[in-house]
Amino acid sequence: MPYDVVVHMKERSYTVERLIFKSAGHKLIGALHKPSDMKTPPSPVLILHGFPGMAPILSDVVSSLCQAGFAPMTFHYKGCWGSGGSYSFLGALRDTQKALDLVVGRKDLDIYNLSIIGHSFGGLIAILMAAKNEMIKSVAALCPVANMKAELSSLRAKNILQKGLPFVTGFPMRKAVKEWKTLSRQYEPIDYVEKISSRSFLLIHGDKDDIIPLSCSKILFSKALEPKSMSIVNGADHIFAGYHKKTIELIISWLKSNIK
Repeated sequence: MPYDVVVHMKERSYTVERLIFKSAGHKLIGALHKPSDMKTPPSPVLILHGFPGMAPILSDVVSSLCQAGFAPMTFHYKGCWGSGGSYSFLGALRDTQKALDLVVGRKDLDIYNLSIIGHSFGGLIAILMAAKNEMIKSVAALCPVANMKAELSSLRAKNILQKGLPFVTGFPMRKAVKEWKTLSRQYEPIDYVEKISSRSFLLIHGDKDDIIPLSCSKILFSKALEPKSMSIVNGADHIFAGYHKKTIELIISWLKSNIK
């Protein structure tokens, strides 16, 4: 099914600020999108892509958030899509903390209404970041990696790695498998998701996802505390092909309900 395109009848103008910042001595590249007609600082939304890069759904999320009056920030972890250094699952956690520090330090953003949205592996990171950073007021995870020991067999994990490794730098299979095991031992999202409460938590998953099973989101939802919500997009695969509009409407409605 082809990707659907989110069309706006009256487009809001916005600026795109190219960002360069460092993590572990390496340059990361990113971008901050800001609506141009806001009389007050817009609420920032940190967008976290999966492995190995940004799925098309996130590009539509970014443009749609701008139209809705938010200021989304995207960036690439070390070793992928133009950022320097070598890729690392564990390093991506540190990279995200650097990006979060950058957002929180901005005076032109309403950092008291900071949200974070992650897709796939980015969903795992979003949950971990929110668990230890209380300045994050709302968290959304799209078909997140979760409960790796129970839901992702070694064979499935290796298949995911084999497809993604050619697109990142300095991350051989042996290191990737080792770090994946470390993640499953130390950073299982189901062990951290309760720490998000009392902040808002949203899960969105396609029922045709053949990469990360729907059961991952279901168990996360069962472990999470209120306030929480979960939407299953019937017919959607791992990248929500053909279901961008519906998915984005769910995200924006949820974000607007959390603005204080």
